[in-house]
Amino acid sequence: MHPSRRDLFNPLRWASSSSAALPPSRSVSSDPGLHLLNRLSYGALPEEVARLREIGADAYLDEQLAPDTLDDPAGDDVMRALPILSLDRRGLHSLGFDGRVGLAVLAGMVGRAVHSRRQLYERMVEFWTDHFNVPATDLMHDAALMHETVIRQHALGRFRDLVIGTAQSPAMLTYLDQTYSTKEHPNENYARELLELHTLGVDGGYTEQDVKETARALTGWTVNNATDSGFYFDASIHDTEPKTILGHTFPAGRGIEDGLHLLGLVVNHPETARYLCYKLCVRFVSDTPPDSLVAGAAQVWQDSGGQIVPVLRHIFQSPEFMASVGQKLRRPLDFFIGALRVTGTRSANDWMTYGLLEELAQVPYSWAAPDGYPDTAEAWLSSSGLLARWNVAMALTHSAYSDPESGMTNRLDQFIGTPETVGALVSEVATRVFGTPDIPLDEAAVFIDYASDGAGADAPVTPRLRSAKLGTLFGLMLASPLYQWR
Repeated sequence: MHPSRRDLFNPLRWASSSSAALPPSRSVSSDPGLHLLNRLSYGALPEEVARLREIGADAYLDEQLAPDTLDDPAGDDVMRALPILSLDRRGLHSLGFDGRVGLAVLAGMVGRAVHSRRQLYERMVEFWTDHFNVPATDLMHDAALMHETVIRQHALGRFRDLVIGTAQSPAMLTYLDQTYSTKEHPNENYARELLELHTLGVDGGYTEQDVKETARALTGWTVNNATDSGFYFDASIHDTEPKTILGHTFPAGRGIEDGLHLLGLVVNHPETARYLCYKLCVRFVSDTPPDSLVAGAAQVWQDSGGQIVPVLRHIFQSPEFMASVGQKLRRPLDFFIGALRVTGTRSANDWMTYGLLEELAQVPYSWAAPDGYPDTAEAWLSSSGLLARWNVAMALTHSAYSDPESGMTNRLDQFIGTPETVGALVSEVATRVFGTPDIPLDEAAVFIDYASDGAGADAPVTPRLRSAKLGTLFGLMLASPLYQWR
């Protein structure tokens, strides 16, 4: 009896509650080039695999680490379609709070991640958006500005510029109550998150007294809508008395210099190098990265003065990275963007995109806490989470391909040529989904059995079979463990 779509989506086939947290015993491929592509991008499309094969893995990595050298017409088209994202602060606020800004920011993030050739850059934009998280529900206009003028401008630059830029962003100043901090009543919210989340890390060696002194050093950093950026240093509410932070003396009588001195101190601290490199290794290598890799990356960080590019190069070229195939679960947003890249699916409006991401429980800029969306498999693996992935996979493939009323369209037919047999059809779809036709034989057999209704790999691909099976076949591959893990 050949498997039905219901059989293939049986949760017990793919993962049980006791084993769902474990990666599959094998990945699609241990090929080093494909592994690199799968980690630095949102998914290895065939044209990117061909480019890597043409110039070699090291040269491909160099291209991705220098995104300004890459022509990116598709990414540019996304920006041209969203002029809101090019507005300054006054222009953004002049639009009022009617949802246009929020939808534009979401469309810009997803659109550039899907279409841009600068895949590593887009992944780093997502990384820093989590690291300097500001939930945009009530702060969308200023959060949009921070995202475009701080996160995107410095995503592959110097960490110091990211910290200073976010520290002076009205979005961050308002979200963590820094704008209300005065010498009479210093507010510790931003000071605490600066040390605990943005720089040193929770185990970074600072004390409660350091938090209090940090808050004093930052008094006067506030929001004033009369300035172009919205940032303003108000000397009248700054604490000018001496301070001691992390063993360093801050003399009396200073103004904004206290805050700049503080930021320089924590940005250059060895614990910041260790903490940030650990987070980068978790994002790109493993939920439990080897200490040797974190230590080596932290040394590169310190030697380069917090330059992000050499640290990423060290990570991606390390033996520890090459040994990590199959150890990272795609987060829901990563899965969604990858599926859009694979299928070319387009929705009728941005609200549909929002709804699908809401079903996956990872709408960008919607995490309420300052720590950003979690980055390990444990946080995302659940029966409901897996079911949501399967549902979204089928919406983007079967529904968009077969249902004119779905509000979505895709280009599946354009990606697979004219395979004559079911075996060839499965290979073509696998190449599009996984970047290679060489998937494990038993997995290929399941897909062949479904697509052929049990007739086998040599069954002919008739127009009726193609129409009935193609969308679901794409969906099944996207929903499979082979795609969830990389």
